[in-house]
Amino acid sequence: MQKPLSILIIEDNQQYTGSLKRMIQLTDRMELIASYHDAEQFQREVDEPIKRGTDVILLDLNLPGKNGMQLIPYICKEFSKCHILVLTQKSDHQVTLEAIRLGASGYLLKKSSISTIRDAILEVHDGGCIIDPKLSKAILGVLTEPNRPHEKQILTMRERQVLEFLALGHVKKEVAVLMGVSYSAVAQYTESIYKKLQVSNIAAAVATAMRKGLIR
Repeated sequence: MQKPLSILIIEDNQQYTGSLKRMIQLTDRMELIASYHDAEQFQREVDEPIKRGTDVILLDLNLPGKNGMQLIPYICKEFSKCHILVLTQKSDHQVTLEAIRLGASGYLLKKSSISTIRDAILEVHDGGCIIDPKLSKAILGVLTEPNRPHEKQILTMRERQVLEFLALGHVKKEVAVLMGVSYSAVAQYTESIYKKLQVSNIAAAVATAMRKGLIR
């Protein structure tokens, strides 16, 4: 039997936390490992077994005291195998890109359906990068801005297209259809992106591309 995903919640809204807990309880592949209502409680009470055992953290950005964005680097450093899915009311594409740059694997608005959140948890755990569709258009505009001359030498036009689609949450099969190429071609482009940017997944690729100036 497949081991269920261990989920940790950092959220100050008790009603929303309750909804997330019920979703986890009703999903065979998931189990709740811990829940915290603010960043300070999280950093004070989290222990090594939880750090080692957590697969996905559901993180609110608008927390009392230290905000969720400030927690992302800490989580990336302290949790060995964890993926971060941001659940927030902040519908600003710049905030979204900053969260991804810092290390989040996904960014959804809280108005997302429970089934969408459930699917996103599974997707980020499998190495995907999820961005709320309501933010995709604005982010696509940022991703497709013209490069400066020296940036063109890092990724080819096709590789940039693949990166843009993957960053918007499309899986490789969908990218192949959108670009009119084979799945194996998309896989090759993806491997080339990872090699050039020296990363191992799409979230890291987006973050690295931002640091290098490929994405503002």
